[in-house]
Amino acid sequence: MSDCSSAALIQKTLARVRALAHPRTRRVEGCFWIEGVRSFVQACDAKLAVDTVVFSPILLKSPLVEKLVRRQAAAGAARVRVSPEQFRTICTTPRASGIGAIVRQTWMPLAQADPSHGLCWLIVEAIRSPGNLGTILRTADACSVGGIIFVGPQCDPFDPTVLRASMGGICHLPLVRTTHEELGRWAQRHPVSFVGLSPDAECPWTETPITGPLGLVIGEEREGLSSRLRTLCHTLVSLPMAGHADSLNVGVATGVMLYEMVRRRPPQGRCRMRNAES
Repeated sequence: MSDCSSAALIQKTLARVRALAHPRTRRVEGCFWIEGVRSFVQACDAKLAVDTVVFSPILLKSPLVEKLVRRQAAAGAARVRVSPEQFRTICTTPRASGIGAIVRQTWMPLAQADPSHGLCWLIVEAIRSPGNLGTILRTADACSVGGIIFVGPQCDPFDPTVLRASMGGICHLPLVRTTHEELGRWAQRHPVSFVGLSPDAECPWTETPITGPLGLVIGEEREGLSSRLRTLCHTLVSLPMAGHADSLNVGVATGVMLYEMVRRRPPQGRCRMRNAES
C-alpha cells in the first residue's frame, strides 16, 4: 500500500477522528471511529459502510488487514496513509495497531425489526456505564440476539468505550432507536412478549416460561426499569440470589439471562466452542 496522502488531507482526517470522540460530532456526521485489527476485520466482515481508512504501514503487520484495506479502497473508501507518530496521536489503545476506520452508523427502522429473528431482542433505555453497555453488546452478539432496541436518546452504542468493550460485537447487531410510544405500538402489532428484569419481582427468571418471540428489557444500573418501561412489560422477573448480594452488575445480569435462554432454546446452527476471555 504505497498511498501518498497530502499533509493537508492527513491533518484534516486526524482532526476528524479526534472530533468523533465527542457525541455531538457522531450524531451530526452519523459516523464513528473504530480502531485495531479485530474491530476493522469485524467491520469488514459485517459489510459496514467504511467512509475512510487510516493506516500506518510501518505499524501494520497484518497481511489480511492490508488486503481488506485495498478492498475497501476499491469499494470507494478514502485511504489515508499516516506515519506511526501521527497514528499514535489518535490512538486510544495501549498498543498502536496502525489501522483504524471512520465508519457510517447503521440504524434499522423499528418497523423492519422482526421479533422472531435471533434468540430474542434486547430493549435498553439507559445504561450509565459505557463499559457495561459494551459488555452487553458483546454478550448479545455471542448469544445470537436478534438486535438491540434503544428507547430514547440516552445510550450511545458508538461511544469509544462502548466500542472497545464490545470487542467488535456491535458490528453484527441490528440497532434500532425508537420511543416508548413507537415500541408499544410495535409490540401490539407483533406476537412478542416483553420480560423486564427487576430485583423486586417475585417471579424468578429461571422458572419463567420462554415461548414465542421475546424482548428482554434491561434497566439502568441504579434506578432499574423506568415506570414507562415497566408499563410496557408483560412480565417482571428477578434473578435468584443465594448469597448475601442483592443484585448483580447489569452486564453480568444480562449475560445470565441470555445464557439461560441459550441453555433452554439454543440458537439455530452449530455453536462454536471458544474459550472465555477476560
